[in-house]
Amino acid sequence: MPKFIVEAVDDGVVTLRAPGTNYCNSFVFHGDPSSLTVGARVRGTIHAPAWKVDRVELGGNYVEPLFGRPRRMQGTILSADNVRNELTVQVGYEATVKLPASLNANAFKPGERIGWDNIEMPTFQPAAVPAVAH
Repeated sequence: MPKFIVEAVDDGVVTLRAPGTNYCNSFVFHGDPSSLTVGARVRGTIHAPAWKVDRVELGGNYVEPLFGRPRRMQGTILSADNVRNELTVQVGYEATVKLPASLNANAFKPGERIGWDNIEMPTFQPAAVPAVAH
């Protein structure tokens, strides 16, 4: 599960920096904003809703633009979830892409490369924090 550094939390949007990269992207956050502290490290998952997906052979793993709302993402498929019709893809960090209804996850294989355009702003879901025993 990817680790990020919280850059900002504002009005349902969290901006996260991916350590070791130039990425500082913004995501919809459906949680308690007080659970995220600016400057803190946080683990979680990115969920990106695609409207268009392309198989690609050239180019690296990337998120466009480097700063702000991710509009285009490209990378290597790590796994496929046929039940949810989703692919987990390494794009500079891991992102789970929800495929459009016209595509099936079972048509894609780990190791293949894809690029996609997000139909709306991707979301960030923080990992559950384990309860501390007293």
